[in-house]
Amino acid sequence: MLTTVRYLISMVGQHGWTINYLDVVTAFLNPEIDDDDVYMTLPEGWPDGPKAPTIIVQLKKALYGLKQAPRLWYNDINIFFLSFKFTLSQAHTNYYLPSDGILMLLYIDDISMLYPIDVTKAGIEVKARLSEKYKITNLSPARQFLGIEIHFKQNGNCTGISRG
Repeated sequence: MLTTVRYLISMVGQHGWTINYLDVVTAFLNPEIDDDDVYMTLPEGWPDGPKAPTIIVQLKKALYGLKQAPRLWYNDINIFFLSFKFTLSQAHTNYYLPSDGILMLLYIDDISMLYPIDVTKAGIEVKARLSEKYKITNLSPARQFLGIEIHFKQNGNCTGISRG
């Protein structure tokens, strides 16, 4: 994964591309549970403290700590990316090959979006669609990803990378 990140960041520097960093807030709480019936008891103290009766509920969406949550999240975001005509890389299951010149790299709930300046409009559209489906924090332009610091000139061109 780090080799891929370094390679992609070097492409940003070499070709003057834009790299945006997006964080999907509460990513594991987004996907719907569709394949199995999942039940749980309500946490202690809900709604009347320790005297509350035991209530069992069926989950319709994933929760943090649910064993299926990472798989459900990955399936959900994968379907979303494929709907944009991205192609999943054969080499990396979290690397999506270009759609309209945009490359996507997913790391759990963090997304690096890389694209040439001439497809900025398409990049803005992808970010807007992501924001419609998920609550995201747009932390662009990227200054750090997976502990790798990305250095830029005043004009926005990437000049290099270093370990943070």
